[in-house]
Amino acid sequence: MTSMTVSNIITITRLVSLPFIVYFLLSGQRLVAFFVMLASLLSDGLDGYLARKLNQESRLGRFLDPLCDKIFLAVVLITLLYIKTIPLWIVIVIVFRDFLILLGSYILLKNKTVVEPSNTFGKITGFTFGSMILAFTIGWNFIGNIFMYLSIPVMTIAFVSYSVNYFRIMKGV
Repeated sequence: MTSMTVSNIITITRLVSLPFIVYFLLSGQRLVAFFVMLASLLSDGLDGYLARKLNQESRLGRFLDPLCDKIFLAVVLITLLYIKTIPLWIVIVIVFRDFLILLGSYILLKNKTVVEPSNTFGKITGFTFGSMILAFTIGWNFIGNIFMYLSIPVMTIAFVSYSVNYFRIMKGV
């Protein structure tokens, strides 16, 4: 089975959309940025669904999808910070958390040849982050703040869950 599946192409398309989102945000075209971002975020669910439905799940896809998610989120958060739409502290917390998850995933892949799939807490965190950045993008700061503060306990639970799985796998349990 080839690694360039339909779902992997959709995943890569999310990265391709990033320069457009950044351009639209920097040029003040927030509504356009919102719709491009919304399409990209919706494609995140579609790629996983198609991979399972078409029986095209791959090791590359299990690695590429979360990597693209984290790059996408970091770039959008930094751009929103640059245009003074989102607080610095939440950007630092999310980007640092994602860096630790990527580092742990790399170590697992290198040492155990395992790619830990996303779990329910991770999916809820992704939804919360997506809702937050969409709200901040179009100036719905009150709603953005609600999702921002909701994301803290959710991302903490997800991070602890991933950490427990990481150490379980590393110990060989």
